[in-house]
Amino acid sequence: MTLHALRGHARPSGFIQSVITSYGEGHHDAPSGNALRVDARPLRNPPDDPAVRERMLRSTGMDPEVRHYVMSTRGADQLVDRSVQRTLALLRLPAPPRGQLHRVDVHVLCEGGRHRSVALAEEISTQLQAVGIGCEVEHRHIDRPVLKRWCPQLTEHEAAVLHLLARGYSYTEIATALRVRSQTVGLLVARLRGALRARSAAHAVAVGYETELLPARPRAGALRRSSSDGSDCE
Repeated sequence: MTLHALRGHARPSGFIQSVITSYGEGHHDAPSGNALRVDARPLRNPPDDPAVRERMLRSTGMDPEVRHYVMSTRGADQLVDRSVQRTLALLRLPAPPRGQLHRVDVHVLCEGGRHRSVALAEEISTQLQAVGIGCEVEHRHIDRPVLKRWCPQLTEHEAAVLHLLARGYSYTEIATALRVRSQTVGLLVARLRGALRARSAAHAVAVGYETELLPARPRAGALRRSSSDGSDCE
């Protein structure tokens, strides 16, 4: 464990009231014990974003740039605030029997334990310390290699939609090409986004390239589009 993987911040009395542990669900090595569980996977993940992947891939959530990137996700501030308020509420509960420490543990998870969970754990710790709560922060998997993204099993229609989206087809053109209704395409795209954990159709395409579900990204101007009657044309 590196020096920055485990650190403590306590009040003058030295009493640690909360231990915050970040970890990666994909390592199958979750911390044990009762804890408030916080899921950071809905937040933006640098390895999933081609625009920042190369720059941030080898960094961690301890890096201010990575932390800002993750925390700029819509809803991230509310997730931190909710986690802090729940921790404080648990700390306000009646003290345990004499001789036992009253401590609230917080387990923050993401997929690999290097970026999102680390950034979120640090943010929660900062806000708890700001109101006088002694914290210890452990980053369980911060030094593990970045996990290779899983390649989900898509249905035949979902895979076809992904390929057509990558080639620049509109929903109407996809419906024509697959001989289905436009509403069906919308449902397929929604299921596809869920399978790929994508925020949008464009993000689903980006994830498709990252996971090699799609072949190498085509050169600019090399996309083929469908004609109005559904046939391919240059």
